[in-house]
Amino acid sequence: MITTHPSIMLGSYVLDEDRLPRDEFDIRLAPLREAMTREGHAATLIYGDAKEHEALAFFTNFIPRMRWAMAMIPAKGEPRLLISISSRDMPAMKAMTWIADVKSGWEWKWFEDHVAKLPAPGILATINLDMMTPLLFGQLSKSIDGVFTLAEADHVASKAREKHRPREIAMIRAAAKIGDAAGNAIAERWRAGDDVENAALAGERLARAMAAQDVRTLVSRDGGLTLEPYRARFDDRPKALLAYVAVKYMGYWAEAFVSLGGPAQKANTALDDMLKRFKPGAPIAASAHPALDGSAGHRIGLSLVEGPELRAGAEAPAAGVVYALRAGETDTGAGAVASAMVLPRGDGSFEILSRSVCA
Repeated sequence: MITTHPSIMLGSYVLDEDRLPRDEFDIRLAPLREAMTREGHAATLIYGDAKEHEALAFFTNFIPRMRWAMAMIPAKGEPRLLISISSRDMPAMKAMTWIADVKSGWEWKWFEDHVAKLPAPGILATINLDMMTPLLFGQLSKSIDGVFTLAEADHVASKAREKHRPREIAMIRAAAKIGDAAGNAIAERWRAGDDVENAALAGERLARAMAAQDVRTLVSRDGGLTLEPYRARFDDRPKALLAYVAVKYMGYWAEAFVSLGGPAQKANTALDDMLKRFKPGAPIAASAHPALDGSAGHRIGLSLVEGPELRAGAEAPAAGVVYALRAGETDTGAGAVASAMVLPRGDGSFEILSRSVCA
């Protein structure tokens, strides 16, 4: 779901080496290093910002809380991470990544001495440089002109992330538990008589207390037909509740819908039917609920939405990938959405990581 992005990112972003030890990143970097050797690239540049940082987080564990960051991974030698943030924040920023060489700055010049160590002339592979600010890209282009050329390598990152790694799945499971708890808190406060925004805020507060780094909510004011973000309006309580909550924990996302009243039971039945058919080779049935815009779900992980939405005729689900699924129903001016996070297995079965409150 498209939600508003917070102005200030909260929560702990420290690298948990018990869950993500150094060897995990050696494994993740292997496809990059193989591609650099195969294609003769001197190094790979990986860019990310506070809004989208999937590839940067996957390879470095660093998540920009403000502005942008960029990593340079050389074919040989140690990597460097440049963060566009004040130097006084560097001790906290360094705790987020396994990379030892971390610089604070807003200009390409902080990479120039690192680039000077690379064999030249040569090629620099790039990942997500299409998101780079024009000013920074201009500095980069001017600096390497006549010495290095750029070669887009987004496909290498996509291939490395084709499936969720086991340690990633463990992190998504942890995020799903927080999402479930937040959804249950929303339902509890609604049943206790709260309006839609106070109920959603209760879910958000609980998720923050459980160390969520980011929480995003949407609520319906028209009985479950549409969803909208927080507006500080505490005077409405429709007959049926429809709310959405997404949480990020240790870099990984989970999401859930909360539906109480209206056609909630019909939505639950529709989700049951979707789960029965959710296997390789089976067609995707898109939801008719207006708030879902024809989407039956999507991959979820380091991004809230990884890749394309699952729509009618979409590719069959891949084993080893976590999906967020949803089924919606409308009836006599009310709506409901039931959702689940699932992990398909290679034998055609799947694990349900979480299932929404829908009653």
